Amino acid sequence: MCNLVIFRMLQNLTRSLFLLALLILTACQNQQHKTFVSAPNACQYSQYLKIWPNKNGFDIAIQNPDQPRLVQTLHIDKPYERIAVLSTTHVGMLTALQQHQSLCAIPDQKFLFDHILKKRIQEKKLTDLRMESAMIDAEKILQSNAQVVVYSGFGFEDQSLKRLKSTGMMRIANYEWREQTPLARAEWILLFGALTGKFKEAQRLHKQVVSHYNLLKSQALKNNRSNQLPIAISGNLYGDQWIAPAGDSFEAKLYKDAGIAYVFSEEPGNGSCFKSLASVLQKAAAINLWLNPCQASKEALLQINPKARMYPFFKKPIYCYTASSTNKYWELAVVRPDWVLSDYIQIAQNRQKKMHFYTLLK
Repeated sequence: MCNLVIFRMLQNLTRSLFLLALLILTACQNQQHKTFVSAPNACQYSQYLKIWPNKNGFDIAIQNPDQPRLVQTLHIDKPYERIAVLSTTHVGMLTALQQHQSLCAIPDQKFLFDHILKKRIQEKKLTDLRMESAMIDAEKILQSNAQVVVYSGFGFEDQSLKRLKSTGMMRIANYEWREQTPLARAEWILLFGALTGKFKEAQRLHKQVVSHYNLLKSQALKNNRSNQLPIAISGNLYGDQWIAPAGDSFEAKLYKDAGIAYVFSEEPGNGSCFKSLASVLQKAAAINLWLNPCQASKEALLQINPKARMYPFFKKPIYCYTASSTNKYWELAVVRPDWVLSDYIQIAQNRQKKMHFYTLLK
């Protein structure tokens, strides 16, 4: 009888301790959940990136634009010292934060502008992945001793990325290129700030970009009220299709904010639009500006598109962002959309003083 009483007492005590532990655990989980939810999302412009800073680091959610229910979640609790990036845009995100030393692998030095990184390649401190195509060389990434690899998300993972996953390497899909506004694309620098321990610096830089961009936009709007807008075409002929930014693309938004009337502004979509040459030539008489034919000179333009000489707007000013394949546009234009906007405003108002990226084709 005595043993039974003791057993019952122990049983009740065990149950009480279990309930107490459960209550404590639930309270802790609720507190953690409360902290995560109540912390404000640091991203104000991006559709696909959310970052919640907290005392333990950063909680990050990256949404796949093609599969909205597919969300990559990350917790960053320390800076990473070795980061491999698979896009030149990502290179610019890190160099803008002065984090050259954090880069351990880049996609292709043929498109590299930054002189510090070029020197690091020569010193064998930085791996050139030589990505001639979209194929990812998992071996080279592993040899670079990367802790993290950041790649452009295309809605799928190839076998190389799956192999990197098996090694435990952190893989981060970057959908910056799918954003629909220039300031949203630029905001992805916050991700790289979180990865490198330079989050406040990234916030500060993006805030400066937003402020400068909006100032330039308002100044352009004032000018537009008293002046006729230039009418521009963008893109070039590839095969039998004219490929240009669609009307809701970030590029079209830059044209609009700069005070440029874009001939394809009514074309639906936020990517590219595809037009026949005949439909382009129907608009040709009104066009007085040609932007972004993706060539460095008129001679080079005629080599890839001999028909261009017959376009009425070939005789008009033609501007492009490149003087060669190696230029700072590919690295910094996404980080500094205010600089791109500044160039477009100068082009629109025909007062080129200090151009950051663009040059007049001759």
